[in-house]
Amino acid sequence: MALMVAVVGMLVAWAETPTVTDVTAKQRYPWNGLVDISCNVSGVDSAGDRYQFVVVAVDKDSGKEYTASHFSVVQDGENDSDYIVFEDGTYKLLWDARTDLGQVVCARMAMRVTLAAIPLSPGKVQLWEGGPYWADTNIGAERPWDDGLFFWWGDTKGRRASADGTFDFNFDSRNSTIYTYGKTVSNLQSAGWVTSDGVLAPRRDAAHVKWGGGWRMPTAQELSDLYNRCVWSYTKMNGVQGLLVRGRGEYASNSIFLPCAGDGSGESWCDVGVGGFYRSSSICSNSYYAYEFGFASGYVFWCGMREFNRFRGCSIRPVQGVSK
Repeated sequence: MALMVAVVGMLVAWAETPTVTDVTAKQRYPWNGLVDISCNVSGVDSAGDRYQFVVVAVDKDSGKEYTASHFSVVQDGENDSDYIVFEDGTYKLLWDARTDLGQVVCARMAMRVTLAAIPLSPGKVQLWEGGPYWADTNIGAERPWDDGLFFWWGDTKGRRASADGTFDFNFDSRNSTIYTYGKTVSNLQSAGWVTSDGVLAPRRDAAHVKWGGGWRMPTAQELSDLYNRCVWSYTKMNGVQGLLVRGRGEYASNSIFLPCAGDGSGESWCDVGVGGFYRSSSICSNSYYAYEFGFASGYVFWCGMREFNRFRGCSIRPVQGVSK
C-alpha cells in the first residue's frame, strides 16, 4: 500500500542556525518506497560551522515521529549520504521511506527538515612564517596516519577504500568527463568550477565543502612551499609509512605527517604504503591534468612539476588561512 506524504513547509528558527523553508515532498510514482524532498536553506555562514540535514517524518494523526536514516542529497546527479551543507540554496533530498518504515501505511505524513551543526576542531599547525595552517589529518581520516577519503579533481564526495583494496567507484576518465576531465580552463571557469585565479571554486573545493570553517584545498604554490620551506623525513608513524614534514628555525617543533595512502586507479587501491598523492586546487593548462604533490619510496615530486590525471583518486590535506 502506498505511503501518502502530506507537505508541510517549516521554518526553523534556532539561534545562529540557518533556516530551512519551503519544504516539499512527493512520493515516486509508481510507488517504489522513495520520496523526493525539496527545501531552501538560507543563513549559512561559509566560514562558520558546517551542517548536516536532519529529516523527520511525522504522523499527523498519532503524532509519532520517524527519523529518516536512509536519505541522501542529490548533487550533480549522484546521491551523497555524507553531504555537508556549506552554502545557501535549494537542495534536493531522496528518502528511502520503505527501508525506514517498512510497509507502515501513513495516510497523513508531514516532513520536517532541519539542520544540525557539526562541530569541527581538527588539529592544525603553521610550518613557516606567513604560511597557512595545515590540518593534521587527511579529509575523512580520524588520525594523522589514517588514509581518509580519495577524490578525483573537483570531486567533493570522496570515496573510501575497502579492506580488500578496492573502491565501490571507478576512478577512470568516464566518471569525471562530464565534470572536469578533458575540459579547458575557460570551459571550467564558464561553468563555475574554477575561479579567475585558476583554482577550484569554493563549492567545488572538497575541503571547504566537507569541513567549512575557512578550510580549503592547498594551491600548487602552497604545496611547493611545503616542500621548499620544510624538512622532510621518510619514516613511519604507528607502523604506517609516510613523510614527516617539519618546519625550520622557530617552527622546528611544528610538524605534520602525510601517510603513503596510495591512490585510486579504476576500482583498485594502488601504491598503499609506497606512495602518497595529494591534490591541490590548482588547474593545469592541459585539459586532462591538475597539479598534485606526490612522493614514493623516499623520492619527492615538487608539485609545480607534477601534473596528474584529474580522474585518479588522491588524498587531500586541507589548509586554513591565506599564505602571504
